[in-house]
Amino acid sequence: MDQKKIGSFIAARRKENGLTQNQLAEKLGITDKAISKWETGKSMPDLSLFHSLCELLHITLNELLLGEFIPDENLKEKSNQALFEVMASWLGKEQWERKTDARAPAVLTLKNVRKIYETERTSTVAVKNVSFEIAKGSFVGIMGASGSGKTTLLNLIATIDKATSGQIEIDGQSIFELSEKDLAAFRREHLGFVFQEYNLLDTLTVYENIALALTIKQTPKESVKQIVLDWAQKLEISEILNKFPYEISGGQRQRCACVRAIVTNPSLILADEPTGALDSRSAKQLLATFAMLSQNYNATVLMVTHDVLSASYCDKILFMQDGEFKAVMERGQEDKQEFFGRILDTMAKMTGGVPYVS
Repeated sequence: MDQKKIGSFIAARRKENGLTQNQLAEKLGITDKAISKWETGKSMPDLSLFHSLCELLHITLNELLLGEFIPDENLKEKSNQALFEVMASWLGKEQWERKTDARAPAVLTLKNVRKIYETERTSTVAVKNVSFEIAKGSFVGIMGASGSGKTTLLNLIATIDKATSGQIEIDGQSIFELSEKDLAAFRREHLGFVFQEYNLLDTLTVYENIALALTIKQTPKESVKQIVLDWAQKLEISEILNKFPYEISGGQRQRCACVRAIVTNPSLILADEPTGALDSRSAKQLLATFAMLSQNYNATVLMVTHDVLSASYCDKILFMQDGEFKAVMERGQEDKQEFFGRILDTMAKMTGGVPYVS
């Protein structure tokens, strides 16, 4: 896809509809800075905004993806072209053979997990009897619209919040049995985190940010430097280790966050909308990094996302709606383009009122 062409098209249609950037942003519930990034070709709108954006600009989805009006006589040809360009430019080709190991042990197990928020007047069930397992070396995505419960579920797994009932086990350890002090140690030993906003310390260099994670885990001082250098080379950030986070790009900062998450050899890496603040090129690099960590280094990654393109990199997708899973999809030996198409189909069926998909 030509982001600059699409951006110019969005800008032109916005102006033709008499909207300022601020007015369009307000109608979409986002910042005018995001609109500016679209229109200058620095980023693309989130998939969740496509429908509303098209309605406001009085264009079709295919016209948005192509960045031009489509005459009726060219509708089918151009529609197919739009879909092809989305998949080809965003998904690319596989760079490794997919592995399958049915015997891999479960790193994460949830059994009938519920989360209820109580106030004096109301009781809200955010997560409803959720059960699933994630095998070691898997790259699993949880998809759902805002308010579906996916972030709440991630917080429960991350030990940031506590479930009302049910069981959560990580590497065979029930986190409900741990005290607050033990939970802090458990997070340090077993969990790695990649956030949307990087969470790197600006006063430390990239090297120091990564080394800090090892120091907190009490890794022997003489081993820290070599571990950092080895992983920096694997994720191709060796040349920026002595720079500060504000001196590098968003994509580089996220790869630094990935190195920081993986160097401690965690049981599970948790990623919360990790591509949300990235342009499409940086997002692809980050997702390819997650897939590579899973395929080549047996890392286990659980990612929350609302984006179909991001989800297509995963091995397995859990579709969440109203606090529970409505569908589960295994990728198997499909390539990203085939999986992308099936995810779109599943989401369309769910949106159309079909609660479960076989």
